[in-house]
Amino acid sequence: MFKHFILTLLFLSFFLFGCGGQEKANFYEGQRFIAVDFTRDGSILAGISKDGSVVLWDPVKQSKIQSIDVKENRVTALSFNKDGSLLALGQDNGQIRLLTIPDGIDKDTFKTGATKVKAVSFSPDGKSLAIANKLGIEIWATSNFKKTTTLPKSGQMQEIAWTPDSKNLIAGGSDFNLNIIPMDGTAKTSLKGHTKAVSAVAFSSDGKLFASGDRSGKIRIWTWGEKSPTSKEFQAHQGGVDSISFSADGTILASAGRDALVKTWHTQSAEPLQIFKGHLNDVKGVAFNPDGKTIASAGLDGTVKIWEVK
Repeated sequence: MFKHFILTLLFLSFFLFGCGGQEKANFYEGQRFIAVDFTRDGSILAGISKDGSVVLWDPVKQSKIQSIDVKENRVTALSFNKDGSLLALGQDNGQIRLLTIPDGIDKDTFKTGATKVKAVSFSPDGKSLAIANKLGIEIWATSNFKKTTTLPKSGQMQEIAWTPDSKNLIAGGSDFNLNIIPMDGTAKTSLKGHTKAVSAVAFSSDGKLFASGDRSGKIRIWTWGEKSPTSKEFQAHQGGVDSISFSADGTILASAGRDALVKTWHTQSAEPLQIFKGHLNDVKGVAFNPDGKTIASAGLDGTVKIWEVK
């Protein structure tokens, strides 16, 4: 009888809280990390810290490739291009810095229309770079890195994600809404549901789902392709969601929060799968490795960790 009681408790713990995740690598740099990103082949992992420095790692060999001097301006956002040959860095002076990868050599630098870059994102087709700042969103052509479009402001847009076909941009921020912005110039659509500022957005690579997280710790997983997208909402973290990322097949969503936890969720049922404990402070960034076997997380405790996904 007692044995059955213990087994029941274990089952309920797994059902309610998920299975604990295994830490595979721990990179300690003594800096408060705020974001991470993989190249699309998963061969390089980049992280940026709160003091603005950039570090590149080899996630396979679990070793540091190099630290990159950011000179006088802090880095606030990062994005790899389609083939991983370029890394775009947004800076707190409104500047974009382009580095060749893996050597980290400066290729180009250009100024945006604002004082601080909030987010940067290369389009999946590699033709555009979206830049979010306090004034709105700018679209730059990657063929010559000239600005082609300035999108209308709707609140402070601080999170952006492209649809896989590069035809739309999803943006969220301080107005609590998700804005779907077509690149053909037609009118944007706003999706309501969040009751706090949107702090994270991501799109699945198969184009069927997108997700959004907010400052209340809630996540919404939305359907895409419908005239009126629908969503399911769940409480993911205590204190706010700072980053989300889909697995390559779109079946798992990873989230990072201000409760020092990284979690994974089943995208169809929104049920928890794994909880990754190890960070000692807020987790500001999370990214799925394209192979779907590991995720990386960036913490204010001075570490970037790689976790094994089951």
